[in-house]
Amino acid sequence: MNKNTIIGILLLFGLLMGMQWYNGKEAAEKEAAHKALVEKRNAEREAELKKQAEWQAMQDTLTQEQKDSLNIAAALQDSLNDIKHFGVLASASKGEAKIVTLENDVLRLTLNTHGGMIESVTLKEYINNLDSTQLQLFDTRNNKMAILFEGRGQYRDDISTEELYFDAINQTDSTVTMRLKSDDGGVLDFVYSLKAGSYVVGFDIHTQNKNLLTNDSRFNLKWTQKLLRTEIGRDFEERYSSLYYRFAGEEPDDDDLGSSTKNGVKNVSGALTWFNFKNQFFSSILVSRNLFKDGELRSDMIEEESRDGYLYLKNYAANLYFDMEQETERFCFFFGPNNYPLLNDLSEEIAEQVGLDGEDIELEHTIYLGWPIVRWVNRFIVLPFFHWLDSYALNYGLIILLMTLLIKLITMPLTYKSFVASAKMRIAQQLPEVQALNEKYPNQEDAMKKQQEMMALYGKMGVNQMGGCLPMLLQWPVLIALFYFFPTSIELRGESFLWAHDLSTYDAVITWDSYIPVVDWIFHQHISLFCILMTATNIFYTWLMQKQNPSQQSMPGMKAMMYLMPLMFLAILNNYSAGLSYYYFLSTLFGIIQTYAIRLSMNEPKILEQLKYNMTHPKKKSEMSGCAGLAAKAQEAQKLQQQQMKAQARKQYR
Repeated sequence: MNKNTIIGILLLFGLLMGMQWYNGKEAAEKEAAHKALVEKRNAEREAELKKQAEWQAMQDTLTQEQKDSLNIAAALQDSLNDIKHFGVLASASKGEAKIVTLENDVLRLTLNTHGGMIESVTLKEYINNLDSTQLQLFDTRNNKMAILFEGRGQYRDDISTEELYFDAINQTDSTVTMRLKSDDGGVLDFVYSLKAGSYVVGFDIHTQNKNLLTNDSRFNLKWTQKLLRTEIGRDFEERYSSLYYRFAGEEPDDDDLGSSTKNGVKNVSGALTWFNFKNQFFSSILVSRNLFKDGELRSDMIEEESRDGYLYLKNYAANLYFDMEQETERFCFFFGPNNYPLLNDLSEEIAEQVGLDGEDIELEHTIYLGWPIVRWVNRFIVLPFFHWLDSYALNYGLIILLMTLLIKLITMPLTYKSFVASAKMRIAQQLPEVQALNEKYPNQEDAMKKQQEMMALYGKMGVNQMGGCLPMLLQWPVLIALFYFFPTSIELRGESFLWAHDLSTYDAVITWDSYIPVVDWIFHQHISLFCILMTATNIFYTWLMQKQNPSQQSMPGMKAMMYLMPLMFLAILNNYSAGLSYYYFLSTLFGIIQTYAIRLSMNEPKILEQLKYNMTHPKKKSEMSGCAGLAAKAQEAQKLQQQQMKAQARKQYR
C-alpha cells in the first residue's frame, strides 16, 4: 500500500468522522429546539387555562338576571357588527352547515354549505400506504379553501366565503350549485360538476347583479393545504413533492418550491394557467383560462421532528387574484394520480373546458422525468413500451424483466463493439512491441512520451483505446432515464413481486429502531434486499471487467475506486424504489451473461493474428472511423500543440 492510498483512506475516515460529529451536533440542536417548543406550548396552555378560570370565577359572581342582560347586549352588539361588516350579506352570515356529497366510480367529494367550497377529496381506488385507509387527498383538518371579495358593508371589508352560508340547489349525485344571495338581489353561484369515471371536477363561478353583491369585480382565491403523507418513506416522498405551476406560453416549473431544504415563494406577475399541490404520486390541480395574474404561491417545510412531521410533508399556499370579467368564469380541478398518459390526455380536454381551446397546457410535465434528453428517452421510448406491456395485465416484476431484456438486446451491438475493443487491448498486451515500450519508459516523468508512442503503436495495430466510448455513452441516457422513471411511476405503487410488497418503495428485509451513528444516516434504519443483490452483482461485474481490461491493473487507485462505486450505490439506492434496484440488478446480471457469451464466441488467436497483420499493413489516419478516428485526430492535435509550444519557446529564447 503506497503513501497516496494511505492518505486517501485517512481522508475518507476523517470525512466519515466529520459527518458523524456533524450529525450528532445537528441532532442535539434539533432536540434542544423541540424541547423549547414543548416548553413554550405548555406555558401557553397554562396561561389559557388561567384566563378561563378567571373568567369562570367572574361569571360565578353574577346573578342570573345580570347574565341574561349581558347575553342580550352581546347579541345586539354581534348583530350590529354583522351589519357593519357584511352589509347586504348579513343574513347569509347565519345559517346551518350541511354536507353535500358528489361522487363517481373513482372520486368522492364532500362540500359544505358553510363556505360553499370543497371540504374533502377521496380517491376511491387507492389506499394510503401509511395507515392502510382509503386515500384522502385532504379534509377539513389539513385544507382550507375560500374566495374573498370586497363587501358592501359600512367599512367595505373583505368578506370570505368561509364566513357565509350557501344554499345547495340543483343537486344530483354528480352536480350541485352552491348559491349565495344578498338581501337586495345579488347572486354568487359556485357550480360543481363531476363526470362518470373522471378525476376532473368542473368549477364555474357565476354572478348575477354583481354590483349588488360587491363593490369590486376583483376576487381573491386563498387555498392552503398541509400535504398529507401517503407513503412509507418520508424522505423520498418529500423529495418528489413540490408545488408546480405553469404560466401561459411557458413550460411548467417548480423553481425552489420543490426544495426539501428551504421554503419557497413564487410571486405571480403574469397569466397563471394552473398550479398543483403535488406529492409523489397524487395531485390537486386548479386550472383557469389564465385568470390569475397577481399574488403568490408558497411552499414551506414541515420539520420531521415537529408534531405534524409524522403525518404531513409540507405547507402549500396559493394567494391569487382574478377579475370576474364575465358573468361566468370557468375553472377545473384535477384530483387524482400522477399518471403520465392520463394527464397528457386530459390536458387538451381541460384546456377546452376552461376556455383555452387548442392550447396544450402540459399537465403531464408536473411529473418529473429528468432533464431534457433523459425526459425525451422516458417520454418516447420507456413510457410507450412500459404501457404497452402493461396493457397485457402482466405482473410488474415480469414487465421490468422484459423491459430489461429488450434494452439489453437493443444495445447488444454496442456492447459487443465495446467488448471487442477491450479484448483487443488485453490481447495487445501480449505483443513484444507493447512490452518493449513499457520497459523503455518505466519512470513516471516519461508518462507523456510513453502515452504518445503507445497511441501510435495501437493505431498501427488497429487497437482503439477509446473503442468503448461511444457504445457506453449511448447507453447512459437509458440508465439515467430509468433512474427517474421508476420512483415516479404510480403504476408500481402497491404492486408486489417476490418479497417486495410495494415496488414503488424500498423492500426492507432488515430494520431496526435504535439509533446507530453514521449507519442510520446512510441506511435510514433499513436494508433493502434488491439493493444488496444489485450491489453484489455489480461487484462481481467489476471484477469481471477488470480481468477483461488489464490496463487497469497498473492503476491500483482506479481499481479500488471501481470497487467502491457499487458500495456507494448501495448507500444511495437503499432508500429508492425496489423496482429501480430490481432493474439495475437484472441489467447487471444480463450484462454478466452477455460478457461470458461474447467471450466464448470470440476467437482470440485470430484477433492476435489480425493485430500482427495490422502492424505490417497499418491504415491511414484518413481511413479510420468512429472513436479510433477521434483518437488519431486527438493525437495529431497534441503533437501539433507540442510543436507550437517548442517553436514559441525557441523564439522567446532567441
